[in-house]
Amino acid sequence: MEVHLFDQADTIRWKLTTNGIFSVKSMYSDLIDSGPLSRSLHIWKIKVPLRIKIFMWFVHKEVILTKDNLAKRNWVGNSRCCFCDQNETIKHLFLECPLAQLLWRSIHIAFNVQPPRSINTLFGT
Repeated sequence: MEVHLFDQADTIRWKLTTNGIFSVKSMYSDLIDSGPLSRSLHIWKIKVPLRIKIFMWFVHKEVILTKDNLAKRNWVGNSRCCFCDQNETIKHLFLECPLAQLLWRSIHIAFNVQPPRSINTLFGT
């Protein structure tokens, strides 16, 4: 890799526009065209309160602050699920924990909805 140094002041340039100036339109277009967000666009179309959509998006992106994600941020504490004493991850908390499985069975009985097998199938992707 070659590096060229110049005796000029640094400048900030927005790479998503030809003129180098930030625009909301360029950022929005880039977000929509990127893979991870476009796969979760259906979440934003669901008719539920915004805070629930945001929570669903966080679950889909697997960034909810479960104990394993907290440990990645240097949190020191017990990493076990408080319901069943297994390691707490997003997948465990929403799918594998006996309490989650009981809730999914109840939903299956009440509404004939099949329990999801993964976080992706939880959101129909």
